[in-house]
Amino acid sequence: MLPIQVLLVEDNPGDARLVRELLGEEEGRFVVDHAGSLGAACERLSAGTSDVVLLDLSLPDSQGFGTISSIRARASHLPLIVLTGFDDADFAVEAVKAGAQDFLVKGQFEGGTIRRAIRYAITRRSLEERVRLSEERLKGIIELAHDGIVVIDEGHRISLFNPAAERLFGYRADEVLGRSLDLLLPERSRQVHRRHVERFAGTGRGSSAMTERPAVTGLRRDGTEFAAEVSISHFASPGGRLFTAVVRDTTDRRRAEEELLRLATTDALTGAANRRHFLERAELELARLRRYGGPVSLVMLDVDHFKRVNDLHGHAAGDAALILLVKSCRCMLRDTDLVGRLGGEEFALLLVDATDQDALRIAERVRRNLADLEVAADDGTGFGITVSMGVAGCRSGDTSIEQPLGRADRALYHAKATGRDRTVVAP
Repeated sequence: MLPIQVLLVEDNPGDARLVRELLGEEEGRFVVDHAGSLGAACERLSAGTSDVVLLDLSLPDSQGFGTISSIRARASHLPLIVLTGFDDADFAVEAVKAGAQDFLVKGQFEGGTIRRAIRYAITRRSLEERVRLSEERLKGIIELAHDGIVVIDEGHRISLFNPAAERLFGYRADEVLGRSLDLLLPERSRQVHRRHVERFAGTGRGSSAMTERPAVTGLRRDGTEFAAEVSISHFASPGGRLFTAVVRDTTDRRRAEEELLRLATTDALTGAANRRHFLERAELELARLRRYGGPVSLVMLDVDHFKRVNDLHGHAAGDAALILLVKSCRCMLRDTDLVGRLGGEEFALLLVDATDQDALRIAERVRRNLADLEVAADDGTGFGITVSMGVAGCRSGDTSIEQPLGRADRALYHAKATGRDRTVVAP
């Protein structure tokens, strides 16, 4: 092993000689370079060959803890042991706070003590440097993270607020540190969020991923709200438990998801539910009826002589007629009901909590309203449309929505066969 290079900064020749002798007891293990002043010590440090500094705080050109600062300014990485004539615990604590790794009282240490102190100081400084580098890396990650990072204590007071959180919420860190997390939440969400944090702390789990907790609503400085996902973790600190939240704005993603859902469930031309979505909703309502009871009805409707509309007025006018039909139906329906396009000019209505007689009354209002409307053609003229409709109530014995749809479809064709522009209820 290479010998440890010791820089001894001591103006008292006797004390310096004693340190040399004590370190020399372990032959070849320590090499001592002696400097009698701070200035001389700084020149030695410039050479960069020292492994540890033994420092007397009473030098001809420097006195007190400022001497430690001067050494640290030249060699912040080196372990430093203070040699002092004061046997005082408070003095020792202040020396460590000033940057020393250890202290020794002159006249109260022997060879084994000083050698052990040097080795411990080197090890301690190495560990401190590793911690410092780790903290620097962590700080860099926090500072550069694209997601907001917010740390709160057990009282829900903010203790860390990274730049991404500043951009996300619109506050500077110095404006929120020490303040309640409630500042970043709508009033209606504050108690719910507190309970969630407390429940999470009681689980004993170290972290909870974004996908494992409900969506959160954040509150910006300007009063606007945004949808967010939050991952949370907690850890013990000397001052108590701390909670770290990683906050991600999901407004754009949710808007995209909603648009994808709309495209997947909606007829592109009319805005009605597409066939697949309509049948899925109808199956759910049929399952609810079988389990809990409560009426559900279906209405099938078809534009009368739709081919003639296209032939006389053009396909654009035919499309306009279908769009107008869906708008008219929606004006007549409740929020719980659904209008769907099953194909071509064939549509269906899903009426929740409606008997077949209720459905008949709704269908008739829709039919009469449509008959009173006028569709604009490309040539500037207008024309009217009529619809034929078939009504069927769902039954608890139905095993598939295709059964009541079949009954409504047969009633629809009966309406067409008996003159069109009318509504027929399936037997």
